[in-house]
Amino acid sequence: MEKISSQLGVVNDAVSSTNSKQELQPYSQPPQQQQHQHHLAPGSSNLKPNTVGEAILYGLPIVSLVIDGQERLCLAQISNTLLKHYSYNEIHNRRVALGITCVQCTPVQLEILRRAGAMPISSRRCGMITKREAERLCKSFLGEHSPPKLPENFAFDVSHECAWGCRGNFIPARYNSSRAKCIKCTYCNMYFSPNKFIFHSHRVAEAKYTQPDAANFNSWRRHLKLSDKSPSDYLAHAWEDVKAMFNGGSLSERLCALVMSALLSFFLI
Repeated sequence: MEKISSQLGVVNDAVSSTNSKQELQPYSQPPQQQQHQHHLAPGSSNLKPNTVGEAILYGLPIVSLVIDGQERLCLAQISNTLLKHYSYNEIHNRRVALGITCVQCTPVQLEILRRAGAMPISSRRCGMITKREAERLCKSFLGEHSPPKLPENFAFDVSHECAWGCRGNFIPARYNSSRAKCIKCTYCNMYFSPNKFIFHSHRVAEAKYTQPDAANFNSWRRHLKLSDKSPSDYLAHAWEDVKAMFNGGSLSERLCALVMSALLSFFLI
């Protein structure tokens, strides 16, 4: 116990040192959730390739397969069961908006999935996504998404590389609608909505010009990234959950705002 406590102390000191220059508080994982942070061990590369497994998603068993050292779920099976009331285009567009990338199966892997009953014999291809990505996708449709618990003065340090690029603070407490001006530019201190911020840039010495995409309301979720290239899993998941808000799911903007308000009030008590 003393060893674990000392290690946690070192981690906390490192986090405090990193954020000492910022007025906004860092995001720390609630102790009660630390025990469940990794459903799969992060070093899962020792799993045998093409191992067939089963993951429970919303009470239903979904076939999984180990690809590149990571357990992935069959997207087609998820679409035909949990999301059977939604069209292919709806699922595809939502997946792209959430930044979820499918890993396509090889012919051998596809045959394994057929034999496991996840795919019909006539299927010619299949995309695979992680369980975390599957949960995010299903939550965006099934209406069980809730914002992460964040302190009022917390902000994500984010950046994008569109045009000359830019960096700013994404403040979840201000993100109460899809067009909320919740990002404060690091360079000019002006506030922007997420979809406007990716078209806002500053030409600094080290900047390189990148041709931006055409204006697309959901494109900010693909371009706006955490400045920390190696964030903790919990921080990365919290960022994913925030991006999933106001993304066309069954939760209305008013309901999302009320839920976020309630969570923030909890931290102020």
